[in-house]
Amino acid sequence: MHSGSRPMPDAEVETRAAVVALAGAPNVGKSTLLNRIIGQPLSIITPKPQTTRARVLGVYTEGTLQLVFTDTPGVLEQPRTLIDQRTVKRARAGIREADVTCWIVAADRGLGPTDHQEIPRLAQRQLLVVLNKIDLVKKPSLLPLMAEVDRLAPRTECIPLSALTGENVEVLMRRLGELASPGPWLYPQDTLTDQPMRFFAAELIREQIMRQLQQELPYRVAVKVETYRDEPRRTYIEASIYVDAASARKIVIGRGGERIKAIGTAARRRIEEMIGRHVYLALEVRVKKAWQRDPRFLDEVGL
Repeated sequence: MHSGSRPMPDAEVETRAAVVALAGAPNVGKSTLLNRIIGQPLSIITPKPQTTRARVLGVYTEGTLQLVFTDTPGVLEQPRTLIDQRTVKRARAGIREADVTCWIVAADRGLGPTDHQEIPRLAQRQLLVVLNKIDLVKKPSLLPLMAEVDRLAPRTECIPLSALTGENVEVLMRRLGELASPGPWLYPQDTLTDQPMRFFAAELIREQIMRQLQQELPYRVAVKVETYRDEPRRTYIEASIYVDAASARKIVIGRGGERIKAIGTAARRRIEEMIGRHVYLALEVRVKKAWQRDPRFLDEVGL
């Protein structure tokens, strides 16, 4: 996906670049922060934890600086399922490949076991601890959190901000710019992400599933885009929603097809907002038993 074109810096001007991992426990606001920085809804956001399953990359380019952000899935203490194991592996790979890790903590929740485990380990490399959601707490309550981070990893820099309101995000961006190294950009200047639109179509469908289905059922669902075709007047998309049991299929479809229609309508609107053109979206709910334990299928759906 590309943004509007920007002029390339003069050949004699020194460019700078860095790869930045946005990491942390589930539901701390990593995706909200990525979307705020890039200015586009690249990562889906729902109130449910573990919404992010796949690595999402966002490219920020301004002046001579390029920062490549990876929104990693939430790090779990004890991943039990194959999906959880793959998710944590993906998160750790994103951290390992980064020049800088922004470990994000929800200021309203404080530091949890995962934070206590990961912050000292990550401090061996370039680490910034981001105290997110400061719009939900009184400012004096941040001081004990910062002191706790200092006990875990002395002299580690903390940056309080609110990804939701944008407060202090410019402080983080300025610091990341200072940490970037001289060198060529990793992507063309108008690139926003390396993912194709069919990936985002699947994610926006899954976003509505996460929002409209209750309890554990959304975690038993996978989405695969079977067809993505740009036509003269519209974009044509066919997607399959996979569930692990016939009973789950009935719930996703709903009485008289009402729920799948609502999911499809909301997802279509979100896709149209992203690509700026009319979309025809056809959804089919399929049963694939034990798909969560099938490595080949997980590869097919990007998990």
